[in-house]
Amino acid sequence: MRWAGQLLGWWLGLAVFLQALLLAADASLSPMQLAQYLTGTICIMLLIIYFWRSRLHLNSHVDMLLIMFASGGLGMQLGMTMPGHAGHVAHIVAWWRMCAWMFALGLVPAIAFSRCLRTARRNGYLLWALLIDSSAMLGGMWAAVHVEIVHSDWAAMSRHFTMLGGMMLGMIVGMWIRSIALSAHAPGSEKVHEAERRMRNA
Repeated sequence: MRWAGQLLGWWLGLAVFLQALLLAADASLSPMQLAQYLTGTICIMLLIIYFWRSRLHLNSHVDMLLIMFASGGLGMQLGMTMPGHAGHVAHIVAWWRMCAWMFALGLVPAIAFSRCLRTARRNGYLLWALLIDSSAMLGGMWAAVHVEIVHSDWAAMSRHFTMLGGMMLGMIVGMWIRSIALSAHAPGSEKVHEAERRMRNA
């Protein structure tokens, strides 16, 4: 399992780089801007790999945040770049296609590799955790849709970063809600509640 975790770390770095390539393809960048853009991308890619390799020293939610930012963000980008038709129904289809790719490339590996969701699975509340997290992510993305994007050569890049930011903020809020709503199922919570009851009855 350790080798799979290491392999996932390299995949997360690659996913960030692939996002950047897809975005650069839709933007008009001068050679100097492209060089700066790729340099920044490589720095972020290495930072993601470093955080993944150091995740055991960080909060258990960091695993899921890294996976959703890198791999989930790539899925989101793939869903947005697929060709489609104009119209209200087409926009709805494009929205759910983007969400489906995000969940497939982000949430599926997060279930297997993120410590917070593995803890939820061991303690029997994984479905509730996924429901809260997914709803919060979709809520953040829905809010990001309403952010006005100026039509320019950088519009696709701005739209992606806005959606990615909305998804990440929504997930952070969802994790906070989950920690409160499902705290009774956390390991050791029964002992804490029993100690509190004994103190009240003393």
